[in-house]
Amino acid sequence: MARSEGTDIERAIPAPGWLAACPERLRPVVEGCAAGTLPPNVALLRLAIEAEGPEEVEAALAGALTKARGGAAERIGAALALWRTNPQAFGTVKATLQGVAHEDAAADPALWARTFDRLAEVAPEGGVALYALGNPDLLRETTEEVVARMAGWGLLGPKARVLEIGCGIGRFVAALAPRVAEVTGLDVSAGMVARARERCGGLGNVRLAVSSGRDLSGVEDGSLDLVLAADVFPYLVQAGVAVRHVEEAARVLAPGGHLLVLNYSYRGDLGRDREEVAALAARHGLEVRRMGEGDFGLWDAATFLLGKA
Repeated sequence: MARSEGTDIERAIPAPGWLAACPERLRPVVEGCAAGTLPPNVALLRLAIEAEGPEEVEAALAGALTKARGGAAERIGAALALWRTNPQAFGTVKATLQGVAHEDAAADPALWARTFDRLAEVAPEGGVALYALGNPDLLRETTEEVVARMAGWGLLGPKARVLEIGCGIGRFVAALAPRVAEVTGLDVSAGMVARARERCGGLGNVRLAVSSGRDLSGVEDGSLDLVLAADVFPYLVQAGVAVRHVEEAARVLAPGGHLLVLNYSYRGDLGRDREEVAALAARHGLEVRRMGEGDFGLWDAATFLLGKA
């Protein structure tokens, strides 16, 4: 799922006049949207998380739009238009977040398996990418953007062997399959794996399986060119198995292979994430290629790319 912590905008700065009518708790998000630091869909996600009802999101954006000018008005207008064409967004966000406690430090893989089994039934797309707001077209666009970036970084190719940790409904597995030699998708949730099998049916170079969520046991040493973890490490961090998964990725990658982590945690402390990833990379002989950059227009994920020499 997408990160749900607040924006980096300093909340102590007085709101500009065009934000005066906006509820204080929503102002940082609307201001981030106006400034272009938050993609419209991500801004809507955060507004839906904070708002008490969909009408509050509508009022916050519409009120700001009446007084904003220039580029700020254009960006707020785009967010408002997206909101109005996605009436399912508020319900999807609230249904997905219900019972999912990112702050639960005691959460372990078994808990997440149960959680995502439930989400596979009630909100499968929201469960894997809440920033898509329950819109299949937006989910496809965000997936395609990430895959295009991966291709641009030289991570894909006709001989590439790929493993995705936490494959969810199989959106990346399905998108990557035509671009690589083989893709394996692992997930702790049997319900999500079942959804992935539906999505990836007929793809002969795809293998899907339920995993323990604790390691990559069963994957051979040096057998992969890419290990992908999209919005998965936050759960591994909370479960205390992130270190183990970096160690395991280093083991299963062939020389020249890469570990791509999109979002390391949901703690809202990018500096701390960078320090931890740098330390893990050094400990396991991996080279840092990207360190917490924001590389996407439709998703506010932080990119961590580690390479094996």
